[in-house]
Amino acid sequence: MKDIIDKGFNDFFLNEISKFDSRKYAYDTFFNCDKNRFSEIATAYHIQNGYSALKYMLDIFYSWKNGSVRPNSSSTYRIIASAASTFTIEEKFVEAYTRLANHIKFSFPKRILLKDINGTFEQIIMKIESFNLNNTSYYAKYIYSGNEMEEYQSYIQNIFKFYTKTIFENLNEDIELFIKVYKDVNTLFLTTSFHTYLYNIEIDIHNAIDRKFELRKIFELEHPISYEKLLNNNIMNFSLEQVSKIAKANDTIKIDAFLSEIEIDKIVKWKNELENSRNKGTISMNLKTNSGILKINLRILSPNEKALIIARIIGFIIAVPILVYNCFVLTTSVFIFIGGLFALSYLIMPIFSDILDFTNDVLNHHNNGRK
Repeated sequence: MKDIIDKGFNDFFLNEISKFDSRKYAYDTFFNCDKNRFSEIATAYHIQNGYSALKYMLDIFYSWKNGSVRPNSSSTYRIIASAASTFTIEEKFVEAYTRLANHIKFSFPKRILLKDINGTFEQIIMKIESFNLNNTSYYAKYIYSGNEMEEYQSYIQNIFKFYTKTIFENLNEDIELFIKVYKDVNTLFLTTSFHTYLYNIEIDIHNAIDRKFELRKIFELEHPISYEKLLNNNIMNFSLEQVSKIAKANDTIKIDAFLSEIEIDKIVKWKNELENSRNKGTISMNLKTNSGILKINLRILSPNEKALIIARIIGFIIAVPILVYNCFVLTTSVFIFIGGLFALSYLIMPIFSDILDFTNDVLNHHNNGRK
């Protein structure tokens, strides 16, 4: 039970939804398992299809395996069904986990605003509760026997509810940290993206600083689940290591640190050091939070870049009145004015977003200095 309480347990279940194909997995297992597993599969094949079918399978097995003969649709079904009947606890678990994951996969938007969080999580919980393993797993009758179907369905639903509840409630803590990031870094050259654990929902957090959001408790588990009680007695002996191997779970994001006030202070310190060095630079970090992954990208302008922006603004401001004077006082040519204005736009448009961000930064610093 210790490894279940371990951090590794959390990391596995908080990864983005798994992509496990039980049909392909069973087919591959049939041809690539050890002799003990194959003996179990052959026994299941016999029980399901009779002695004649078993004899035929054993006679043609190596021709199937080396590809000289392709199994027809009927044989393919029998191959998968017999291998699925020998699924281990871990394989049954991953099948149920993935079926529920796919069941809820398209029931929520992939990108939402802060104000949409409550409604989105309500949708997810309703979808979890509507899950029926028997209706979503094509080979369920072979994989699960007796009461296993109900046991695994209930277990997987509890896991998803538990982590959904955890992620949702932890967002309250994270929003305060998001606000601190924007306040302390205090520049429009800061860009962020935030994705939740498990569902990989991108939440637009850039306006967190503008208003206070209260995430209400949208659901309560009838029997609150602890890590120690997350597994029921019938499924408690499974190996997390085996589950990870089967599902091929991997975290492709390099994590730099855990988001905290200390890490935010470090970012501000690095920003100040870069500005004081009079060099341009970029600070990029992937930070784990209480409820997801926050990506931060902070661009620092060098004095030369700032001077170039100012020069372009001044040049544009000076050039426009001159153009107006020449086109409407000295001459009357609308076409020359339009052409000249189009040419002058090249001073501004390539760095228009930088001009806006730089101008707003200057105004913000000026206003903050007056307070």
